[in-house]
Amino acid sequence: MADNLSELEEKLAAAEENLKSLEDAERAIDSAFNTGKADRAEITRGAHDHAEEAVRLVAVAMEADEMADDAARMSVIASRNSDQAGVKRARAREAAARKQAKADHKSASKAAKQAYDAIRFSAPNKLGFMRVIQIMFLLHIFSTLLVLWMTSRDAIAYNSGTLFDWVMIILEGVAFWMFVNQYKIAKPYVIGVGGIGVVYHIIMDIVNRSFSFGDFLMNTVFYFILIFYFLFSKRVDYVMVNDFSKHEGFVERDEFEINRKGWPFYRNLIMYFVIFSVFGHWMEAGMCQFIILGWVEGEYDPTNTMLWRDWLYPFPMEGMAVVIIAVALYPLYMWLKKKYANKIVPYVLSFLANALTCSIIEFSMGLLINADYQLWDYRENFGNVMGQVCLQNAVAFGVAASIIAWFVYPLMERWIARVRPEIMNIVFVVIAVFGGILWSLYIIDPPESLTEAQVAQQQMDAEEQKAQDEKDGYVLQLVIGQTTAESMRSGLEESQYLTAEEKAQLSHNFDEIQRRYAEMAALLGGEEAVDFVGDAPAEAAPAEDAVASDAGAEASEAPAEEVPAEDSTTEEQVELAPAA
Repeated sequence: MADNLSELEEKLAAAEENLKSLEDAERAIDSAFNTGKADRAEITRGAHDHAEEAVRLVAVAMEADEMADDAARMSVIASRNSDQAGVKRARAREAAARKQAKADHKSASKAAKQAYDAIRFSAPNKLGFMRVIQIMFLLHIFSTLLVLWMTSRDAIAYNSGTLFDWVMIILEGVAFWMFVNQYKIAKPYVIGVGGIGVVYHIIMDIVNRSFSFGDFLMNTVFYFILIFYFLFSKRVDYVMVNDFSKHEGFVERDEFEINRKGWPFYRNLIMYFVIFSVFGHWMEAGMCQFIILGWVEGEYDPTNTMLWRDWLYPFPMEGMAVVIIAVALYPLYMWLKKKYANKIVPYVLSFLANALTCSIIEFSMGLLINADYQLWDYRENFGNVMGQVCLQNAVAFGVAASIIAWFVYPLMERWIARVRPEIMNIVFVVIAVFGGILWSLYIIDPPESLTEAQVAQQQMDAEEQKAQDEKDGYVLQLVIGQTTAESMRSGLEESQYLTAEEKAQLSHNFDEIQRRYAEMAALLGGEEAVDFVGDAPAEAAPAEDAVASDAGAEASEAPAEEVPAEDSTTEEQVELAPAA
């Protein structure tokens, strides 16, 4: 009885295994037929069908031409027989046949042109002018990274132009990938990228109030070429034919296994390295905060610009640690779970392996780049080895690595497996280009540590910048207010319900408002702020002596008790404004 039961269990297990194999094969077949890639044979077959349709339509047009010729001959015969009714009928048939023949010839020409275009553009590697655009995108990406590599981080101007350039090379990297895979979405995507470039330069010209058609055309001509080429090029329509995969991934909750072969695995490793290099920086900063609070033992360097100023500075040691977790420590953890029935032993052994591996990485990197203890120094910490590693950090790294190996890494792999491969490839391109920007900016030419005086000067500069930004905000509000007042003032002349006296009084008040705006702008930013507010009309911003005479006249006409105390202050401000 026991033997029969055992045999039955074996057969059941074999049946389940076969069923699982069949399901896997079915999913593989479904993935093969839902890749989203266009069938090149189908495209060529379409060209063949267009050609056959053109031949058929030409034959139809020939029949219509023959009918028209027969009708013309019948018309001649009827004319010679003086059969006017027959002539009319024959000419009517001829006109109808000629009209039909013209339509058939047009349809045949259209089908023939479609067949020609389909055959002409059916070669998968002939991108035409798109290849030039693709190369220009690639050159722009590498030239931007090369400039960052050759320029010190402290010499980079973090303005809108720099950030725009970085965003554009990320977008161009995605476009390059779409060209390689010939996605249909490349057409609207590239048009959108060109539109972003044009709109950005329009906005900057408006903000800077320095529009020059020549400069604008020079800065945007490439983007206009992109827009018009992808709008009207037939090659784009015939070559960019692939869709995204319709297969969204299949993940069983209990039976999910990480695919450790092929492009997706290595793609994910690169993304983990870039992302966790930055996350590792933030983890180090958090550890220093614990040291500041006295929760853990250690020292920190407040002048280390890599840690405290450059928050996107990648720490490659942490990124490499996550890669090692994915390649070795997670498989070790899974092997320990299968080997030991006890649920605690695998976690203990995995934690020890994680802590030891991270300590070896830190020790090795310390010998390479921290021989002078400039970056970290654990010589005063308990359980240190040559001041490069210590027991406290080994435990902390072991905890962090265990959390990643046990929970974070498998969870990320499960999430990624649910996303379409094309989407993840695009995400990879974005992360890879962004990582290239960070490495070119920071790692290749790292900033030096600052002295205490330099740190204090930076803090002072930051406070001055905040004050200047606040003043600029006020000046911007003044610009808006002056524009509104000027618009209302110009509308007074068009009013049909105000008397001339009311218009004169209101116009005078608006002039006074504009004068006050100029005074406030002068107090906030000097002559540059006044220029930024704009040139007021002559009556709105009179010369200094004219303002003084007008104010004196108003003071003499008004009763003494009605003159506000602040008028004298206003006159003093007006007199001091040019000097400012």
